[in-house]
Amino acid sequence: MNAWEFLNANIWKMIFVALPMVFSLLYLTILGTFLLIKSQKLFVSTKWIQVKPEDPKLPLLDYIVRDKLVYGQLHLLREHFSAHVACVISLHNGGKFNNGLSVQKWTLTHDCAADGHITFYNKGLKFKEQLVSQSEWIVECISKDEFFFSVDTMDESSAWRREFVRNAIQHGFLRLVETDDNPELVIGLFFRNEKTESDLRLNKHIIREYSDRISSILKTGAEPSWQLN
Repeated sequence: MNAWEFLNANIWKMIFVALPMVFSLLYLTILGTFLLIKSQKLFVSTKWIQVKPEDPKLPLLDYIVRDKLVYGQLHLLREHFSAHVACVISLHNGGKFNNGLSVQKWTLTHDCAADGHITFYNKGLKFKEQLVSQSEWIVECISKDEFFFSVDTMDESSAWRREFVRNAIQHGFLRLVETDDNPELVIGLFFRNEKTESDLRLNKHIIREYSDRISSILKTGAEPSWQLN
């Protein structure tokens, strides 16, 4: 019996048995590969398919506990330096331009104010999804890691100078937190009274410690075991 005669004699077996087995094996292989990529949180991009790991989603109670810890640390930091406002500014990707370049933005995510003060007017609009490139004080912090500024020395044409004046801010101190050389967030202290950089110089290590602690809480949802001095 030649190959043609064998095929004719077993055609129905080929259709109803062999082909379903082949397709099942192919399906299981594709499914297994996909699950492996997802479980290992790998990023795969080809001409036909793109697979990205899903962002971890905190349960609501864990989210509340995490933010409570962050606000607690901001309150302690603000009180330590007698600042009028302390805040967390998160750096994030805001999409892509048509040429493929990333749109780098920042958003105020956590803030606290001294008794009798507010943080910032209209913060949900003015301090949300702002371009890093159009926020010179953020750019200075990213390039220097730490940045003390006086509002009255900012360029008079600066929209941010007008915004800080509107909020009665006179001075600010910013500290950048990085993970693996990737700018992650900025911790900010803002003052509505006269302040100089020398007033903060001896205690900058305190700002660094609080900043690192806040960053750790945001990543893990739990307070680090080490304590501030």
